[in-house]
Amino acid sequence: MNRLSLVFAVLWQLVLLSCETRPPQQEEVFLFSYFKGGGEDGLHLAYSEDGLTWKALNEDQPYLKPELSADRLMRDPCIIQGPDSKFHMVWTVSWSDGGIGYASSVDLINWSPQQFIPVMQHEPATKNCWAPEIFYVENRDEFMIYWSSTIPGKFEETANSAEQDWNHRIYYCTTRDFKEFSETELLLDPGFNVIDATIKVVEDRYVMIVKDETKFPEVQKNLHVLVSEDLYSWDVSVSDAISDDWVEGPTMTKLDANWVVYFDRYRQHAMGALSSSDLVNWTDISSDIDFPKGTRHGTVFKVSTTVVENLKNPDPADLNKLKALIPAPKPLYRDTIHDGAADPVIVWNQSEEKWYMFYTNRRANVDSLDGVKWVHGTRIGIAESEDGKFWKYKGVCNIQYGEQDYSHWAPEVIAREGTYHMYLTIVPGTFSNWKHPRHIIHLTSANLIDWEYESTLPLANDKCIDACVFPKPDGTWRMYYNNERDGKSIYYADSPDLYTWTDSGKKVVSERGEGPKVFQWKEKYWMVVDNWEGLGVYFSNDLENWQKQENRILQRPGKYTDDRVKGQHPDVVVQGEKAFIYYFTHPGKTPENAGIDNYETRRSSLQVAELIYDEGEIKTFRNRPVYVQLTPSK
Repeated sequence: MNRLSLVFAVLWQLVLLSCETRPPQQEEVFLFSYFKGGGEDGLHLAYSEDGLTWKALNEDQPYLKPELSADRLMRDPCIIQGPDSKFHMVWTVSWSDGGIGYASSVDLINWSPQQFIPVMQHEPATKNCWAPEIFYVENRDEFMIYWSSTIPGKFEETANSAEQDWNHRIYYCTTRDFKEFSETELLLDPGFNVIDATIKVVEDRYVMIVKDETKFPEVQKNLHVLVSEDLYSWDVSVSDAISDDWVEGPTMTKLDANWVVYFDRYRQHAMGALSSSDLVNWTDISSDIDFPKGTRHGTVFKVSTTVVENLKNPDPADLNKLKALIPAPKPLYRDTIHDGAADPVIVWNQSEEKWYMFYTNRRANVDSLDGVKWVHGTRIGIAESEDGKFWKYKGVCNIQYGEQDYSHWAPEVIAREGTYHMYLTIVPGTFSNWKHPRHIIHLTSANLIDWEYESTLPLANDKCIDACVFPKPDGTWRMYYNNERDGKSIYYADSPDLYTWTDSGKKVVSERGEGPKVFQWKEKYWMVVDNWEGLGVYFSNDLENWQKQENRILQRPGKYTDDRVKGQHPDVVVQGEKAFIYYFTHPGKTPENAGIDNYETRRSSLQVAELIYDEGEIKTFRNRPVYVQLTPSK
């Protein structure tokens, strides 16, 4: 090899070596942070390779659930990646709070504790803090956080220009560490009611897209552009509207040579988009985009493909975290045979390592039955679940007792030293009215499927239903039940061993009701009773003397599927500091359907809500997402 050839060979090896050692250039993908519905279930993420077609990540389930404010909302989530490589997010926590939410993450899965930033504490009368966004100011090495707020009495020239006297302007503060914040200042007063600001750097200028929130005297509700050379000064002209009316939540990015603004067409329940090469002339490209169904006001940002791949394929520990963030479905469960699930009770199946839910199974979908025969003549249904959140039909209990047409109602199931005990209401036949006897029997099982008859309990009379069994501190047992012959009152009986029972012959509480459920939580004993107008709540320190809580729960209808009516006959599962109430509803029994008897008014669904302990009372907010993840007691 001559000398020149040797030089070329050495140079070529150096080129190859540099290619091997140079870190690969990471490609970028678009991410979109958004909320769904009213913002109750938390942060959602979608990704796109072209900025047009968007695919939901995590099966469109949340990555972070809201924990701040009384409303517990996570609306308008805005995320940027800072110079520290962390993702920083701010969001609207409430319709009417004086602050915003903040959290950070290195991977968009594991988040820091949520922090409430009281950005408007200097103005106590402030009505709201909406749609915060965050912007990293490179030349100052600080973050600007900006949002819209209404301060009553200010900007009177546009007072009463929108609903509920909202009259917004854009405010801001700055921070370097999200611990200390500058004083809040006014960022933008364009002379109209303004919300939903978003800012981008375009060459050496700053571009802001805002929504004109004016509704009166003439509807605007549209988007405008402002351009400034100074990020902190926006005394500039405002463009004509670039969008149609009734839109909100703009967010902007660059697609090839064009700028694109995505926005929320909230009245049409769809996302829209505009494109421009010069920020002056805009073309509607809404027909070219495809977002996950239900996408609401969010933010577009770019991340490396590595980040997206980790979101698509989280490790087992992260996957379990994400599963825990999936709220329970609404409704929780509907029986697949008769669509008449009611009176649920939940117990852990030790051998199967699953939760079993037993329920009365009414024949709601059999239309040839007269009177109340549809409530009679069935066996107890079983559903199974690994987490208490997602349930599927298992079958029916094998109970060989009485005749084939006997009716099985309102099971109570408990586990004790390797044996399962069921206390079951039996109606000796299938009847078209409510006049016939019923009694409570005791059964035992080793597998929760096959049950052996033990005895018929000697209670107050021949019309006793709805057993609830609870352990007393002295090791004995107490059963609460509904004595129908005494005006449907709650009575009790005691047992030393779950087999032999002695009736008390007296009422526990003064108010009529059925389906009593007793549980221990927050250093008290609690009893919930179905009063047919929501659930009455009682508390006790000794299981003897019960005091009524002033307010019922599940009385006011919810807003989600099959939950727009009162809640009925429940079970309660306590999990440490948390407690979950499983109840049933008759979705068709609305005021509009009064007096109607058909499939729609007969069918029933099972639901779940979290119990909240607040100033000595139990409450439940049935419209909130329920992050139930049951684990067996040790």
